[in-house]
Amino acid sequence: MNSDKRAFDILYEMYARRLMALCLSYVRITEDAEEIVQDIFVSLWRNRHSLQNKLSLSPFLYGALHKSILYYFRRKLNSPIYEEYVDMKDEIHPIENIANIEYKEFRKIIIKEILALPRSQRDAILLSKFQGLSNKEIAERLHLNIQTIKNALSVGLKTLRMRLLKYPEIFPVFMMLMRSANDLL
Repeated sequence: MNSDKRAFDILYEMYARRLMALCLSYVRITEDAEEIVQDIFVSLWRNRHSLQNKLSLSPFLYGALHKSILYYFRRKLNSPIYEEYVDMKDEIHPIENIANIEYKEFRKIIIKEILALPRSQRDAILLSKFQGLSNKEIAERLHLNIQTIKNALSVGLKTLRMRLLKYPEIFPVFMMLMRSANDLL
């Protein structure tokens, strides 16, 4: 157990600052970034006996960070409680809430650009990325061929990426969310 703790301390020293810096580049709220990185290391400690000895920890840690950041943004973007908190906090401390303004702007821009897409592309993206439906489920719901849905998603997401290039402040976060398995936001 003592050797486990020593090895863990060494790993923490090696990776914590780098993970924190990367996390802050996306999250931009120090407390939230610290919590994300801390949760990753807590998970590592709790699962230390189930990890394979041959596994390189770097891909594991960066993969865990990627998933945690995606979860963070999904949770924030889909939380009415968070929106109420942002509104309340803005009334109390408007100058201290630049990150919250960025969140609102991010969501507003994404929604505006999605709504500007042709209907089939817009519907496919909203059902796929916001509601988590599969291509088959979308095709059934919209009474379209599954290939039509695949095409609409492909073209719609490509168009959305191109349109969001004009927003350099949100494009990196959007692209990270795009790499997620199913969910955009």
